[in-house]
Amino acid sequence: MGAVADADAGAARAGGCGGLVAGDRGCVAGGREKGGGEIGRSLRGRPGSRFHLAVDARGAPFAIRIGPGNENERAQLLPLVDELRSRGLAPVELWADRGYASAELSAQLQARGIQARISKPRRAGDPIPPGTPTREFWRGRQRRIKTADPNARHRWPVERTNSWLRNWRRVATRWERRPELWLAVIQIAATMTINQILERSFR
Repeated sequence: MGAVADADAGAARAGGCGGLVAGDRGCVAGGREKGGGEIGRSLRGRPGSRFHLAVDARGAPFAIRIGPGNENERAQLLPLVDELRSRGLAPVELWADRGYASAELSAQLQARGIQARISKPRRAGDPIPPGTPTREFWRGRQRRIKTADPNARHRWPVERTNSWLRNWRRVATRWERRPELWLAVIQIAATMTINQILERSFR
């Protein structure tokens, strides 16, 4: 589910038979008009908006929500799931990345009959399991080690769908002042994406 302002991004996803994938990607707010709905200052200090997705195991987007760029993606997870349930879609599993790790969210999903497959973040000082791929990165002046997510292979469909949607210029950059208009643009792009996925499935 989701998307963050000016390309700041966090991703989540669900997959597998009867599964769901959620992820987020960010977009800059329109530069020609100030203000507008669902806009907040992102981590990079620029005003922007997010779109949040729930896709199936093939990457077809089934639910889309938008929010301000400074909103935690966790706030949109349950609304996305409830939107699906209101349309008669009942996912069995939900795969999501570490940004969605929350005991409360997992409990809420369990209450809805959905098995949460959310990656667990590694706390500072925790030992790294042998054979786990790692990479070093800088956060400010601190050098840190990031471990590979073992569930990433289950979540890649939402990353691919996010990439496809961002190929649309009016999705990648928000020009619409009214959030419902930007949502409509994303929904049109999502419809075209579903058509592409269906065409590939029947080849």
